[in-house]
Amino acid sequence: MAPKSRPAPQATNEAFQPRYPSIEKLLESEDFDALNKHYASAYEALEKIAKQKGLGKAREAKKAMKALERVAELLNYLLRLKLEVMAAQEGGEKKPQKKGTGDTQLQGEPGR
Repeated sequence: MAPKSRPAPQATNEAFQPRYPSIEKLLESEDFDALNKHYASAYEALEKIAKQKGLGKAREAKKAMKALERVAELLNYLLRLKLEVMAAQEGGEKKPQKKGTGDTQLQGEPGR
């Protein structure tokens, strides 16, 4: 007797979509003040280390600074994307600013 074949389980898109609740909350609130403060202090500390010589710490600090810059770029991109989607849902007449809106933008490199 042939074994019964089971129907393949139907995969839903929701099951495979990763969730990032902290980032979602940050983008929903558009309150980057605390994050900007931490970002600036971390970046400044890394800049000091990057200027030091010896044991490869400077090279590692520069890599960490680049990673922080990429995170800032990603968050700014996600915020712009959110604003574009919201504008499209409202009728598409309003276009968001390219760099975010006022204080809602995560600061790039501190001091530049």
